[in-house]
Amino acid sequence: MSTEIATERKAQPTNDVWGHPRALWMLLLVTAGFNYALYGFRAYLAPYIAHFFAALGSAAAERQADLVTSGFLALVYATPIIGGYVADKILGELRSVAISFWLGTLALILMALPALRAFESGMALYALAIGLNIPLTVLVGRNYEEADPRREGAYTLYYLAINLGAFVAPFVCADFVGQRFGYRWGFIASAAGMVLAALVFQARQHSLRRVAPGGGHLSGAKATLWVIGAIAVLTYPTALLLSEPQFLSGAMYALMGLLVLYFIVSCVRRGDRVQTQKYLALLLLFVAMVLYWTFSFQSVTSLNFFARDHVNAPFNYTVFQAANPLYILLFAPLLAMLWPWLGRRGKDPSTPRKFGIGLLCITLGYGVLFAAIRYGTEGGKVGWETLAGYYLLATLGELALMPIGYALVGLLAAPEESSIAMGGWFFGLALAYQLGGWVATLTTRTAGAAGAYVGVAAYSRVYGQVFLVGGAVSLVFLLAAPWVSKLMHGVH
Repeated sequence: MSTEIATERKAQPTNDVWGHPRALWMLLLVTAGFNYALYGFRAYLAPYIAHFFAALGSAAAERQADLVTSGFLALVYATPIIGGYVADKILGELRSVAISFWLGTLALILMALPALRAFESGMALYALAIGLNIPLTVLVGRNYEEADPRREGAYTLYYLAINLGAFVAPFVCADFVGQRFGYRWGFIASAAGMVLAALVFQARQHSLRRVAPGGGHLSGAKATLWVIGAIAVLTYPTALLLSEPQFLSGAMYALMGLLVLYFIVSCVRRGDRVQTQKYLALLLLFVAMVLYWTFSFQSVTSLNFFARDHVNAPFNYTVFQAANPLYILLFAPLLAMLWPWLGRRGKDPSTPRKFGIGLLCITLGYGVLFAAIRYGTEGGKVGWETLAGYYLLATLGELALMPIGYALVGLLAAPEESSIAMGGWFFGLALAYQLGGWVATLTTRTAGAAGAYVGVAAYSRVYGQVFLVGGAVSLVFLLAAPWVSKLMHGVH
């Protein structure tokens, strides 16, 4: 993230395999293992956390689980801002990635322990360790010359590797291991993927040394010990932060406010009308992105509980966590061909319109859920096809807006602020997790609360509201797309 792709060293000629450098295929295997580990335990994380708070009652336990889960995953997306700096200035990219794998493995082992404090410490260590892994994304591009047309294809393969690991993981870690032997053993199954990634990267990272820049002025051993020591010191206070999700949420919103304030001050000082308008366009698209992911991240919280309690399915509820990566594997290549095909005919939607389409797709998914709950429940449950249909629409929405988001930041931000702008874009995902946790808690209001709905009716009410809000915002974006495009000054 904070490592600039623009400063990549030009790769030297190498023996290609299937049209790409050999190192790329190693990185893709490592990426699949890393994401297998993350999505393996994410598939059941919120229901698992709820069991620690069972004494509070079902609704209160689910509410606390929603908040802790969203806070933890928000940290996972927020720490790369610092991790990228550490990789750039202290460790170097290769050591940063290697350390993140081994610390992540230790974190998953801690999360498998039955005590709540050990579990919280594991979550804290995992969030801190994963921040160091951000150079993995940059290393993919470092294998190519700056003008190499294969670079875009390499990142498409990288995106598919992420989703391959994410697709396999719920079947192994949650459905097979977790359901049969206890879900805490699912963390050990996830750790196996992390160990595989670590071993492969450790054995083959020498193939990347000619293109990856080093770290700062400390020696390798000193830098490694310094960073590991800092993470050890930070793990306990981070665990305390996770145990107080309301405080963590406030801190996230405050940091987001400071980031927005920074860019406002920057625009005023620069006095560049064109750049100011580009930042305004980026902010509007940022709002759409955060809202999309606020809705999408319900898959980890409220939709996971909904699948467990209110969906008739011939398989374990955690299998639904494989739906999104499966749809991406199926449809990403098709949409990658669709946009150029439309472009050759002068009909490729503008970026603001694609954001509106993406938000509209996931909104329609919630419309499907609302209609099924309201009119198609039997015994308080809906058919599994309903949730599968939601995930299809949500995935199509993701494919409409996600692949272009990262490239957009580099095009709209001022060159000297592209790193912090990219950090802010990633931080938007963390903010979306926080907002998503709040939305999820609305489905758990107890019967004694004013105006409360309970059971499946609570999901119907919340998802109906999401449908209305999302529909209104997506309509605004679709109608305002030409105006937002003008603010972008030629950036498509």
